[in-house]
Amino acid sequence: MTASHLPYTRNGLKFFTKKGGLTSPEVEEICDKAAYKYANRLAKVSTTLLTPTRVDFMSTYANHLRDIIKKRVNHPLHYDTPLENFQIIVNAGNGSAGFFTWDVLDKLGADTFGSLHLSPDGMFPNHIPNPEDKTAMALTRAAVLQNSADLGIVFDTDVDRSGVVDNEGNPINGDKLIALMAAIVLREHPGTTIVTDARTSIALARFINSRGGHHCLYRVGYRNVIDKGVQLNKDGIEAHLMMETSGHGALKENYFLDDGAYMVVKIIIEMVRMKLEGSDEGIGSLIKDLEEPLESIELRMNVLSEPRHAKARAMETIETFRSYVEEGRIQGWVLDSCGDCWVSEGCLVDSNDTPAAIDAHMYRSKVSDDEHGEYGWVHLRQSIHNPNIAVNMQSTVPGGCLSMARVLRDKFLKASGMDAILDITQIE
Repeated sequence: MTASHLPYTRNGLKFFTKKGGLTSPEVEEICDKAAYKYANRLAKVSTTLLTPTRVDFMSTYANHLRDIIKKRVNHPLHYDTPLENFQIIVNAGNGSAGFFTWDVLDKLGADTFGSLHLSPDGMFPNHIPNPEDKTAMALTRAAVLQNSADLGIVFDTDVDRSGVVDNEGNPINGDKLIALMAAIVLREHPGTTIVTDARTSIALARFINSRGGHHCLYRVGYRNVIDKGVQLNKDGIEAHLMMETSGHGALKENYFLDDGAYMVVKIIIEMVRMKLEGSDEGIGSLIKDLEEPLESIELRMNVLSEPRHAKARAMETIETFRSYVEEGRIQGWVLDSCGDCWVSEGCLVDSNDTPAAIDAHMYRSKVSDDEHGEYGWVHLRQSIHNPNIAVNMQSTVPGGCLSMARVLRDKFLKASGMDAILDITQIE
């Protein structure tokens, strides 16, 4: 049971089977069946209370992570404490990640002085526990620099996402975290496919390709990205890493689980390995050649309707956007096919024999003009949890995002009449 980084009023359940986590459509099916049985009084409610059995999962899990680090580092001088002489700062954000400090790092010999917000507090008094949160990253960066630490770690509430700060204070999240994990995984599995969501930059694709990897750009949503990796492996295409820009990531070697602690374990092992090989550079040196988009922005357009109609209105808007781009009504805008691994129609439809269910409608359009050629992209996505549409943009030229926003407003939203059912204040 988790609210992740959402407010304490937004608790929810995650369901798992032996095959992994359930998708949003599968969870909706469970809820629909439960609601139907309740409405028709088909299910009897037991009033008998069973005595629960207490199982110490966390100690077992922490021991598992420690064993992985010890075995893979295989330190020649102190096998059981391979993190001696390393200072690692953890920012748990008052979530559940404190265990990683005292049950993993401390017991492996690391100095964790300077770690932040380790005590769980569901009201999150200091900042949102989220590796995308600017305050979380800024506080961690300051702690790393103040203590001359080797690494800073930021976890989200339930530790399925993470981000890091290198020894020079550089925040590594989003595309940078994907690039860092890709560099590590491609060294271990040359030529593997890296699956990401459709908000990653053109430069990240070049980074992956330059190291001999293949980039599968897929639908936004961490379950979509992970499930795509599972499917590719079943179809004989080796995919060892699946990551979303939010920090959700899964590895084939870790049973395709979105596990932020395991991601950090991989980074720590690489950091120690570099030091044992005589390198004085921090973990950030692995991505020093990653280019960054000049501009990147996310906007939200609220759907102006009754909540029960919001989802349908958002879908209507997204599909109208697709039609406008396909019909050439927006000059220089073309739907992005998102790579060559059986994805078509702009991140929406799998064209293989077993297409995945659609949990949210979305499209990405490449944007070009005569002066700059292809200089950016626009991605529209229906929110799963809230009555709004997310608009992501990236540009490689100054003022590109502003230009694309104006075109989106004038050539699509106003021209199609969609401005009547959407709050386009942020676009304005």
